[in-house]
Amino acid sequence: MHVRASTRVTAGLFAVVAALLTSAPAALAEPAEPVDPVADAVLDVAGDRLEIDAAEQRVEAADPAAPVELTWDTTSIEPGTVFGDRVTLRASVVDSGTPAGEPVAVPVASTGTLQVDPPGPGGHELRLQATAHALDGRPLAVESVYALSVAEAVRPEVAPQVLPAAPRPEVVAPSPQIRAVVQQPPTATGRVVIDRGHVDAVAPRLLPDGLHIQVKDGTVAGTTTWREPADVELKVTSGSRTALPSSPELAFLGAAGEQVFLLPQTQRADLLWAGWSTEELRPADVTGPVTWSLTAVEGPGAFGLFTTGSFGEPTVLFNSTDGLPDAQSVPLGTHAHANWVFAEPGRYRLTFTATAPGTGGPLTDTETYTFTIGDGTPSPVQPGTVNRKPATALASTGPAGLPAVTGLGLALLASGVAVLVITRRRVQEKTS
Repeated sequence: MHVRASTRVTAGLFAVVAALLTSAPAALAEPAEPVDPVADAVLDVAGDRLEIDAAEQRVEAADPAAPVELTWDTTSIEPGTVFGDRVTLRASVVDSGTPAGEPVAVPVASTGTLQVDPPGPGGHELRLQATAHALDGRPLAVESVYALSVAEAVRPEVAPQVLPAAPRPEVVAPSPQIRAVVQQPPTATGRVVIDRGHVDAVAPRLLPDGLHIQVKDGTVAGTTTWREPADVELKVTSGSRTALPSSPELAFLGAAGEQVFLLPQTQRADLLWAGWSTEELRPADVTGPVTWSLTAVEGPGAFGLFTTGSFGEPTVLFNSTDGLPDAQSVPLGTHAHANWVFAEPGRYRLTFTATAPGTGGPLTDTETYTFTIGDGTPSPVQPGTVNRKPATALASTGPAGLPAVTGLGLALLASGVAVLVITRRRVQEKTS
């Protein structure tokens, strides 16, 4: 009897254990493995560095005739971390003998796919370069190299068949492009007066109804606001007044020693820091450089736009006195600054036109900008007007500028060492 009772107890225990194993298998399951990054390039900003993380440093292409796809992920970079909330990517096959593709600006907190022309079957080296700018103007750059394997073309046996009466049209492979759908930020409404801080005054971007020249307002640190030029008054205060140096190239602005109003190429916290940008245009939509033209100037004096080289020598881009239009070719992915100079105080109206070759045909837009020079009678304030005077901790894409008392002659020398066009070409290699 005692043995049978023990047998019943033991059997009951085994039944309970079996029931537990059957009803709750998840309780005994092994812990999940850490999930590797899904994209080929997961970008992040850590401290003062731009980083690329990858599941593995290998990319495989099964179809040798199709573009090589490289997936990217910027969801780890929060808005307000880098200037313009943009990272620029450029991919190239090192040993293909073809030049690297156009740099493409992609938004933060997004994902997408970068395509590269097929290099042919076999093993290759695929290089990805990523650049951005910190909010204080420091360039951020990183590079990652992938082992690219492209499969050989396979020729399947084709059974005899009756050919159709008319041949089917050949399908052309798409050109390299970003396939991610990027939603453009909205355009702000309401009039503003901006007298200091960083703005890309002429910044074309493609909206659903076509090309628009707009003002990319970065005067508030960590924030980018898009505005129509008609809603913006750009004010050049008397703090910009300086003596014109003895330079034959700048003689159209007046005699040496005369006072002019200068917005310098390098940043000054007390003045407007105006530049231009084509970073919002993608090679998928625009197939070549942008032609930026000054077509008309209305004002009390001459206007000029010029850059300064390494030794302070000026290069004039726009001259309102020798016949207009004046035109400049601006590559995609450009962000640049120069010296804006006005010979007399008063109100100026500058008309700019931007044209570019689009994948669906020519793209163009013309806008007129209002500059008020000097601290005389203020402009009439319209209802809803905001006087934008940000704090001195400004969003910046360049080094701190010259002191207020510095003359234009010293500005030419100092700004010569500044980088005119921030092209983001220097990269640092990252070992995954």
